[in-house]
Amino acid sequence: MIYLDNAATTKVSDAAANKAFEIMTKTFGNPSSVHDFGYESEKVLKSARKAILSHLGSIRRDDELVFTSGGTEANNLAVFGALAAKKHGGKTVFFSDSEHASVYNISKKLEKDGYNVKYIATKGGKIDFDYCEKEFSKDTVLISCMYANNETGTIYDIKKLDTLRKKLCPQAVLHTDAVQAFGKTKENLCSCGADLISVSGHKIHAPKGIGALYIKSGVRILPILIGGGQEKDIRPGTEALPSIAAFEVAANEVFNLKNILKVEKLNSYLTEKLEAQLPQIKINKPENSLPYVVSLSLPAIKSEVMLRFLSAKGIYISAGSACTSKHRENRVLSAFGLDSKSADCTIRVSFCEDNTFEEIDTFLKELENGINSLISLK
Repeated sequence: MIYLDNAATTKVSDAAANKAFEIMTKTFGNPSSVHDFGYESEKVLKSARKAILSHLGSIRRDDELVFTSGGTEANNLAVFGALAAKKHGGKTVFFSDSEHASVYNISKKLEKDGYNVKYIATKGGKIDFDYCEKEFSKDTVLISCMYANNETGTIYDIKKLDTLRKKLCPQAVLHTDAVQAFGKTKENLCSCGADLISVSGHKIHAPKGIGALYIKSGVRILPILIGGGQEKDIRPGTEALPSIAAFEVAANEVFNLKNILKVEKLNSYLTEKLEAQLPQIKINKPENSLPYVVSLSLPAIKSEVMLRFLSAKGIYISAGSACTSKHRENRVLSAFGLDSKSADCTIRVSFCEDNTFEEIDTFLKELENGINSLISLK
């Protein structure tokens, strides 16, 4: 098996899986229990919270981290929680037009709820800052733009967006969905200026079903769930301690510059080979992008057809976000600037540090075989 769909999910590392099992069978107390066994579990929770904050680049003791069930819940908590805390503020909110479904669908609900929702164009992987300069105002209460795109790998300039926010609407909350960026960029995520940052565990070899929301000191959000007083009353429900502990272990393993440098080499190897051997394939590479994601437009072959061909060979890639891959229209690739025909023929290759150059060679060989055989059938 050759697995090149790591932007969809990653294999849980052995160390993370072992840690989860240890917590489930040994340190299985409730962190809220007022006895020594509960205190041992609370120490595990505190250790994980401190570690994830550190990997985000937090240097303030009063920054907060709330554990969630994943990136989707973190995004919902960020947007709805921030707006609930500003219910007496303005009604204008901004989203990039390239957001993951878990944010884009929030924006559509806000439209129905009476908010003045505006979309920032990101053609070619660049935020339309001229539009932002013109449209940001005192009525703006929230701005949400992902840190790195899950389909094209684009890294957006959140720092510049924060500068404009501070200049034109300092009262607005800035949120970034950093699910694809966490552990995959040399940049300190907290330094981007965002007030709220969403991350997820299953993109970095932790189990599915665990994520977190970073909340900058001084930023107020309200809970969107009702329950007990866990997570400082922001996210009620008994914490998923096995997954949280595994998240810490996975993050400690992944946050290593050697991993990023290796993936950069894999990316360069793939793109150089493609340009030399398969020039008919278009590489959709923005100016600034993660090395972990490569978007490729095929010559007149629908992505789902190529996916099935490669899957039969034991090679697994995707046609884009796993959350929207079964929908015909690709909103994100259209926002990037691809026409509908090209978008329908676009595949995504996504790496992790465990991939090899030999796997890329095999993928390219079968990709070429697929192009030759599928085109000949037409």
